Amino acid sequence: MNPSPQMEFRPQGAVMFSTIVVVNIIWWMVMIAAIGLGVTHLNRCTVQPSIPLYLLVMGVASILALSLTYTHSICDSGAVYILSSFCMTLLHIFSFGWFIAGTYWVYSVYPPNYTPGPAPYCQKTTFQFAFVVTTLVWVTLSLMFVCGGCFILLSCCCTVNARHRLSPNRSTFYGGTNDFADAAGDV
Repeated sequence: MNPSPQMEFRPQGAVMFSTIVVVNIIWWMVMIAAIGLGVTHLNRCTVQPSIPLYLLVMGVASILALSLTYTHSICDSGAVYILSSFCMTLLHIFSFGWFIAGTYWVYSVYPPNYTPGPAPYCQKTTFQFAFVVTTLVWVTLSLMFVCGGCFILLSCCCTVNARHRLSPNRSTFYGGTNDFADAAGDV
């Protein structure tokens, strides 16, 4: 029995798949906690009332986006595929704008007063959760851009460096392995 190339087992594929599953499970747990904190402390942040709402909407939007991503990956054609693509695009644009607004709301009041009273305050767990999640997302995005930029730079450098070996000239021919080999058919 000869397995098809699509069904071939690759260890690095299994590691990548496992990593994606674990990261997804962790993100689901964080977003469920964000929804819980946002609902529980909805009126307990007078210094910036939008912070619990930010957590609530961010959690719902992230869980909805993950669910649409799963639907999108299962259905690879038809109306469900097109509808999920359209909804995912709108949801990602909304989530990005909401994240920028949440970043402003969280960082503009740092550090808030945590003591409830007549002065504006914010419930400590809610604010610190929003601060940590927002900061971790920014750090992750920054690392992704830096690593992506390094990869692009490395690819460009390797391509420029290999260009003289890839472009034929008068003394080379297609299929030659080095500059010292005689061209096939030379006398």
